Amino acid sequence: MNRFSVFILVLATVGLYAWPAYHWFSTREPASFVTVPAIDVNRPDGPFIHREFISPAAKRGMVHVSSICELRQGGLAAAWYGGSREGGRDVSIFFSTKGPDEARWSRPQVVVDRASACRDLSRYVKKVGNPVLFSDAGGRLWLIYVTITVGGWSGSSLNMTWSDDGGETWSRSRRLTLSPFFNISELVRGRPVPMSNGGFAVPIYHECLGYFPEILWLRSGEGGTEVCLKKSRMAAGGSFFQPSMVTFGPSHAVALYRSRGPARVIGRAITGDAGATWSRPEILSLPNPDSAVDALLLSDQRMLLAFNDSPAVRENLGLAVSRDLGRHWTRAATIESAPEAEFSYPYMIRTRDGRIHLVYTWGRKRIAHVVFNEAWVNAQVKGETW
Repeated sequence: MNRFSVFILVLATVGLYAWPAYHWFSTREPASFVTVPAIDVNRPDGPFIHREFISPAAKRGMVHVSSICELRQGGLAAAWYGGSREGGRDVSIFFSTKGPDEARWSRPQVVVDRASACRDLSRYVKKVGNPVLFSDAGGRLWLIYVTITVGGWSGSSLNMTWSDDGGETWSRSRRLTLSPFFNISELVRGRPVPMSNGGFAVPIYHECLGYFPEILWLRSGEGGTEVCLKKSRMAAGGSFFQPSMVTFGPSHAVALYRSRGPARVIGRAITGDAGATWSRPEILSLPNPDSAVDALLLSDQRMLLAFNDSPAVRENLGLAVSRDLGRHWTRAATIESAPEAEFSYPYMIRTRDGRIHLVYTWGRKRIAHVVFNEAWVNAQVKGETW
């Protein structure tokens, strides 16, 4: 490698590290986390749990990386991707809804595929991936998803579309510009956190020249047709990424990280200034087989975590609770367990009726949906504390 090539590589590396900090501090708007605890006004007398599938069984190919949100008029919506294989050119992003009085999820519809992304973005798209679906206070559905033009996940970009009619129609997709260089290697996975300025803190991550947990700061502009966005970095490149955020009041939050490090454990960080800065990641004793985790806040300020309870495999999916902001955990329940199977990428929300909804990849063939209440969680808590 000649000197010029080394210089370009160093310049790109410095830019990847420095740009998120500059972008945050140069455009920062005062805002705090919005934490509105759900009240379970219709909870059953005792523990409650219900299991179902959102997507029909995939006869061929796979489905993966689901998210779920509550609709303003009641009911639920979910999104995920599916195709012949992860990263395949035939992968599409699917969308389904379930009304408050409906027994089944609607037949999945394609929201985005490679052809529609190419057309909307006016650029070549090799494949699509990771979608995150969420709703705002005005009832708008937002969908952030990944496209790849060249290479694998490290060559990805983030894009957005939205719907103002519950998913019947969707806006033209737009690409999110988050870097002054190649604007690549940005992916989305975590549940967005609402902010006091009407926007969202969306957990995202970067995986080129290192693994970086980040936050995409997003809100609608004037008239709702423009989008204001910026990003900031939570930690320098290392083994922790795919953050899951849990807020404790307007300024404090805990982030839990997936790990690619040799220790195979979950990472943890905290913020006391509404996400402007984060502590250095610390290693927990919870195992992690290089797989996504998700956490949310219970009504009594405990944290609930969904994770693969193994340092090596994804053949189980468990729940754990913490009473001390995620420092120590107690096993609560096993949602799934089967040898050589895969149950992965959990994503949780708490709806206005207080119930907790968990969606996840079931064997790469279906998207599973489990709904339960806190009484059920409390009845399961027992066993070893880390």
